[in-house]
Amino acid sequence: MKRYLFAMALVCVVLFLSLASLAQAADKKVKVFILAGQSNMEGHGQVRSLAHLGEHPKYGYLLKKLKNADGSWATRDDVTISWKANSKGNGPLTVGWGSESHEIGPELMFGTIMGEKYDEPVLLTKTAWGGKSVWCDFRSPGAGEMTWDEKRILKRDHELKPGHFYRKMVAEIQECLANIKDVVPGYQGQGYEIVGMAWFQGWNDFCEWHLQLDGKRVGLGVIARYPHNLAAMFRDLRKDLNAPDMPIVIGELGIGGHEMEKRAENPDDHEAVGMVKFRRAQKAVADDKSLKNVIFVPTADFWDTRLQELRVMSDAYWQEKQEKGIKDTEENHLPTKKLNNEYLNRGGHWYCHYNGSAATYSLIGYALAEPLNANSGVAEATRDIVLADFEGKDYGDWEVSGNAFGNAP
Repeated sequence: MKRYLFAMALVCVVLFLSLASLAQAADKKVKVFILAGQSNMEGHGQVRSLAHLGEHPKYGYLLKKLKNADGSWATRDDVTISWKANSKGNGPLTVGWGSESHEIGPELMFGTIMGEKYDEPVLLTKTAWGGKSVWCDFRSPGAGEMTWDEKRILKRDHELKPGHFYRKMVAEIQECLANIKDVVPGYQGQGYEIVGMAWFQGWNDFCEWHLQLDGKRVGLGVIARYPHNLAAMFRDLRKDLNAPDMPIVIGELGIGGHEMEKRAENPDDHEAVGMVKFRRAQKAVADDKSLKNVIFVPTADFWDTRLQELRVMSDAYWQEKQEKGIKDTEENHLPTKKLNNEYLNRGGHWYCHYNGSAATYSLIGYALAEPLNANSGVAEATRDIVLADFEGKDYGDWEVSGNAFGNAP
């Protein structure tokens, strides 16, 4: 009888501990973050250049967060990334979740920061496609009828499908969440919470700043309409995802760095003027009082000016190679081995992709994460704190000035 009672007591204890474990797991809702946009959210930071992050005088310490003790790149089992457009589909966060397996985007540092913050599992659902605009590709129902400028461009580019990628984005997010048990390892039915969204996009709405059709500067018309279109998209997305209070951060189109602001002082520099107008248009969405819980995050601070110098030199040397019939290779982007190595160690991709700097993409990921890292919401105080880290500092080759994090031109 004593043995029987002991056995029954043991069974009860095991059952109690099992139920307690299940209850605890059920309390740990998966923390979901949406990473959306175009090619810069896909990510074209060359992994070979990621170590350059360690040379940043203020944020070099972030590199250690991405590495194991032996110096290899870390894999985070507590952070899952899901990206339907990627051949891997989903898996633990590590390097190689950019557009190609040798690239990263903002997701690496963003997910690392969130993995450190939460005891619960973290899910990054990434939905991004290169070369997509808000005025057309991501256009949502709330944007309403197109302006004359938008209609005129659509007439020229009649193959475009307005709203196609907005619908695709919503469908991908919903599909990921509907199948979360197959996406997040160890999921036990505890549910999930959409903690926030990072939006990093803009090149295609900006890059036709020069476009004129039928005597009108329709490219600038698209930039002027960007706040309306993006605000409408955010409203529709919150509605379609049943997340009315979802915090959203907007990553600035920081290509060209703060040099764009200096150049824009010359009204004849139409590219720079267009860029400054576009950045102001992005910030205007965060300033829209009717949206709430939206913040604009500058990224021009992270533009690598030295890498841009090397890019200009590389472009000039490419022209020289063409004239002399010299084959273009990875070993001769620049005329000397020293310069070529420096170029590749810092990045090595297109201008519109931050010249391929994985360090820059990491800093952008950090900047996008910080507002959402403040008590699971978008907080103005966070912007002020980060601004204090940057303001008035001179970081040499890294673009940093007094208008960092919040004081857009």
